[in-house]
Amino acid sequence: MGSGAFFAVLVFLVTIAAIATGVRHRSVVALFGAALLMVTRTLPAEEAVRFIDFNTIGLLMGMMIIVGLLSRTGLFQFIAVKTVKLTRGNVPLTFVSIALVTGFLSAFLDNVTTVLLISPIVISLVDLMDVSPVPFLLTEAFASNIGGTATLVGDPPNIIIGSFAGLSFSDFLFNLAPAALLVFIPVVAYLAYQYRGTLFRDRKADEKLSKVDESRIVKDKALLRRALVGLFAVFLGFMVHHLIHLEPAVVALFGAAALLVIIPVKGEEVLQKDIEWSTLVFFASLFIVVGGLKHTGVISAATGWIAPFLRGHPVLAMLAVLWISGITCSVINNVAFTATFVFVVDEMALTLGMESGPLFWALALGACLGGNGTYLGAAANIIVSDMAEREGSRITFAAFMKIGIRVVLISLVTSSAYVVVRYGGIF
Repeated sequence: MGSGAFFAVLVFLVTIAAIATGVRHRSVVALFGAALLMVTRTLPAEEAVRFIDFNTIGLLMGMMIIVGLLSRTGLFQFIAVKTVKLTRGNVPLTFVSIALVTGFLSAFLDNVTTVLLISPIVISLVDLMDVSPVPFLLTEAFASNIGGTATLVGDPPNIIIGSFAGLSFSDFLFNLAPAALLVFIPVVAYLAYQYRGTLFRDRKADEKLSKVDESRIVKDKALLRRALVGLFAVFLGFMVHHLIHLEPAVVALFGAAALLVIIPVKGEEVLQKDIEWSTLVFFASLFIVVGGLKHTGVISAATGWIAPFLRGHPVLAMLAVLWISGITCSVINNVAFTATFVFVVDEMALTLGMESGPLFWALALGACLGGNGTYLGAAANIIVSDMAEREGSRITFAAFMKIGIRVVLISLVTSSAYVVVRYGGIF
């Protein structure tokens, strides 16, 4: 590796450290790191833009607009009141319900869309129950990344892997859904134990709920009907996007634009208030910072160092891919990492003389589940952190990582057992 590679590594490490310590807002830090790579020509601007994943940015923007429109109808508050009334204000039951619903929806939509829809409901729920939103929002983020592991469309890394390796929706469902379920159970159990002080306090939510008439929460039913029709159409588009040859980002942006046209609201107000521009800047910048590692050959060189030790040991190779991707995606955005590492895995399979399928499943598990390590790992984490901050409950990098790394370790240990049993030729 040359001087450019060392500089790219230095910029990446300083960027991560600055975000972790909170010396400046993460979007400002990431933007400076990206600009530094471009101005020094370590990663030329014309190359840098190619590393920005349009599908992630476009999907985020489209769903932010749709969620912003839905929030104006009172739908999220309505769902929150109904949910708490059904659980009779039982905080632990509500906690588990949020995890289950989030995990399930993330498998069939995607984790970004799911947290954008669920987070406003969660915030309304915790307000009714008078509990801290942090345990619920963090659990929502973790559950979304675990649930998204199960299918082709659930998490952006899976879309990248499926496209590269020619794997179908049913392939992912058959190979990864059992693993996601096995991981989900111990993780939720750990989180319930971790937050037991919050979940098992005696609350008097029933008294507050008895005074709330949810039928009056939705004030503009015509607006709600139009927004729900648009949302359903977007969901349908997500499910068949591979058949109509449109990326999920295009589906979301078209649905958002159509709703802005047909719904009588001030579109410019929605674009200004409901799109989290700092989040979009952060992701675009982070893609460039990680792109610097790819462009300068850092990631490929690291793989070249590892591969010789794995020759003749297919099970060890699978576990290596699982743990390397899992740990790396705790601090590197899993979309950017996967977009690079699919080439590494393909080359590794050829070098080691083994089938590429098990290696790709190990990569999918590592990238998706590793994304829970810090809020840099997955898009869903950033969205949840931003939602919490907007509500006055800031989740620091250290606070997220303290729980997230433990969740990742539980996930990787469970996944390791699954990979060894399923693909290791034991049975």
